[in-house]
Amino acid sequence: IVLLIGAVQIWQGGWVEVKLESSRKELKKVEADLASIQQRIAEGGGLQVSGLAEDMEHFYKMAPPRSGLGSFIGRLYSYAKAAGIDIDRISYTAKPVKETALLGYRLSFTVSGRYAQVKKFIHQLENSPSLLILDNISLVENRQADEESVNLQIQLQTFFKAAGQ
Repeated sequence: IVLLIGAVQIWQGGWVEVKLESSRKELKKVEADLASIQQRIAEGGGLQVSGLAEDMEHFYKMAPPRSGLGSFIGRLYSYAKAAGIDIDRISYTAKPVKETALLGYRLSFTVSGRYAQVKKFIHQLENSPSLLILDNISLVENRQADEESVNLQIQLQTFFKAAGQ
C-alpha cells in the first residue's frame, strides 16, 4: 500500500508539473500579446476602430455653420405647420462639444395637437436632414378642454460648427 501511495503521489506530482508548465507557457503567450498591444498603442496604432476618423470627418462636414441655428428653428416651425400643430416656444442653450470644433444646442419646447398630428411631427423630426438627437419626449398635462389633444414636451440636440470653423 505504501508503494501504491508513493506511485500515485509521483504520478500526481508529474501531472501537476505538466499542468504547471502548460500554464506557464500560456501566461508567457498572454504577456507577449499584452506587450505587443501596449507597443501598438504607444506607437499610435492598434486598437482604433476602423473608419472612426472618416465617420467623424463626415459628421463634421454635415454640421452647418453656427449661423444656421435660425434656419434650423424655422424648419422646426415649418414641420409643425405641415403637421397642423403648434409649438409653444423654443428655448435653447449652447455648449461646446468636447474635443471637437462643434457647438451643441439643446432645444426644449412643447407641441400641442391631436395624436396623429403629433406623430407626424415626430416622424418629420426623425427624417430631418439636420443633425439632431431626440433626447426626451414626455407627455405633459393637457390644460385644454379638448380631450383628443396631446401635449408633448420635446428636448433635442443639434450641432453646428463653432464660430470661425
